[in-house]
Amino acid sequence: WYFFVQVFGRFRLYFVIMMAGLPYIFISPICIRLHRYPIVLASAYALLWAVLKPVPTMYDVCIALALIPLSPRTVIRMGNASLIALFAIVVPTTLFIMDYWMWLETGVGNANYMYFQCLAFGVFFLAIMVDFISASIKRDKALRLTEKEIKQ
Repeated sequence: WYFFVQVFGRFRLYFVIMMAGLPYIFISPICIRLHRYPIVLASAYALLWAVLKPVPTMYDVCIALALIPLSPRTVIRMGNASLIALFAIVVPTTLFIMDYWMWLETGVGNANYMYFQCLAFGVFFLAIMVDFISASIKRDKALRLTEKEIKQ
């Protein structure tokens, strides 16, 4: 929302179309690579939807994060960055709630602080999503290599 407030009026339609079409760029490559694992695919799509949704809600984030443990072999391959991001995501969420109250109830908040909290939340959640998808691809690659060795 902050981006569209700052953009010039004549470029607004271009960026609206570009931002709305961005999720469709990622759907096909993820589907082609992870079509053998439907639970991982559903989790990746939920994570992608929660990151790229125009107005993300905590419901989307909670559903996406709840789908991750359904594929434990992928979770094992995830790195430490996603664990740090999972614990760090609490900070911008809490600060966003406090700043939301300060801005709307008392009138002393600042929109830039809310923007920063949304940005920090997005970065942490994006780190979790990228780590989950890359761990899924590493698992798929390892399984494909072992299948080739068994067939030979």
